[in-house]
Amino acid sequence: MKNISKIKPKYSDVEIRHFDNIHQFMDASVELHKQTIELLHIITKLKYCDSEGLPKIVDKENAVIGGNLIRLIKLNISFLQNTCENRLEIVQILNRCLAETAINTKFLIIRGEENVIKNYIKYSLITEKELWETILSNIQERSGDVLPIENRMQKSIQNSFDNSDFDIEEVKRSSKWKSIKERANDVAGEMFYNVFYGISSHSIHGNWQDILFNHLTKVDDGFKINFDWKRPRPQIIDGAIILNLDIVKTFCEYEATDEPLSKVIIEKCEMLFNYHNVIKTNHELWLKNKSEKN
Repeated sequence: MKNISKIKPKYSDVEIRHFDNIHQFMDASVELHKQTIELLHIITKLKYCDSEGLPKIVDKENAVIGGNLIRLIKLNISFLQNTCENRLEIVQILNRCLAETAINTKFLIIRGEENVIKNYIKYSLITEKELWETILSNIQERSGDVLPIENRMQKSIQNSFDNSDFDIEEVKRSSKWKSIKERANDVAGEMFYNVFYGISSHSIHGNWQDILFNHLTKVDDGFKINFDWKRPRPQIIDGAIILNLDIVKTFCEYEATDEPLSKVIIEKCEMLFNYHNVIKTNHELWLKNKSEKN
């Protein structure tokens, strides 16, 4: 937890106001993103690790939130790595994965009574149940002959149900787990869904807009394929920064209220929220001035 004292803005407001190129804004955004990932590490260790920093055993309800936090951390690290390697196409894909995980995590923290967590787990087992039924149907068509791969798959599916405390027959195709749109509207507002699940769909599914923007170059009346990677801009990092800080703050307010460090962490979040706003505002101003000059 000593690392929390090192979390502070890299640049002053005055320095940011004097930025005169994209690389400076990018550096400020990347370094801020790193600090939000560090805060995610801190809150996760706060509740899910012992005094030595080693993972401790928790019940299933806590495991659901803890597991989502770890997924969020891993996605952020991959997001950061591909940002630094100038691979916008991959960053855009990870951006939506990161956003959905953040929404799931916040929803589970705020609305995470027993039934909500149960529905979250049950929903993920629907696909396992459908695969189980397909395997049984194939075995029946072969008059009971079970292939080795089917035997392994059945054992894997059975383990998933056993570890989730569900019987296979309990799970049906219908589910009370809310849609991502409902979850997003509940904890993030309607604009969130439109941005991350409207525009981001292009990158996830490889729609024409993604192909046109990232993988082709328009030439006269035709196109050329484009092997080059696109360079990320500071705007793509904004969402990850805001989501991370929001999750950290929400976790401290709901899950770590008895922890003395929570107040300090929340203060760090507020500081970084303000710092991020300074970076974003000055970047927009720089873009505006640059556009007017051209």
